[in-house]
Amino acid sequence: MPVVNHRDRPVILSASGQPSLSMVVNREVGAQQLSVWVANHAPGEVVPPHTHPVEEVLTFLAGEALVTVGAETFPVRADMTVIVPPGVPHGYTNTSNGPLRLVATLADPDAQLGQRWEPSATAVR
Repeated sequence: MPVVNHRDRPVILSASGQPSLSMVVNREVGAQQLSVWVANHAPGEVVPPHTHPVEEVLTFLAGEALVTVGAETFPVRADMTVIVPPGVPHGYTNTSNGPLRLVATLADPDAQLGQRWEPSATAVR
């Protein structure tokens, strides 16, 4: 059974533009069905609306956030999970005075950062 030391995995820029994301599990380390990312966001850090072609599960471990999924916005805190359907725009803001820590699980071992979503780009005319 493969064991992955998170400290051996690179930290990359998240959708917020900050170095707050680590892709800890993906095909590169032996996963066949999933990608697992760990995020650590500073107070006030904003992850703007974006989409993924697969389902994403966000499990909040520490802190509080305001999360938007589609047209719905709601507060979350540690010990809560948000399920994001494929293709649905979503994003969040760390509303805590401390770090926001979460695990993002995507149903794709080759998952990439989400595609930035702009509301005006999908407006019906």
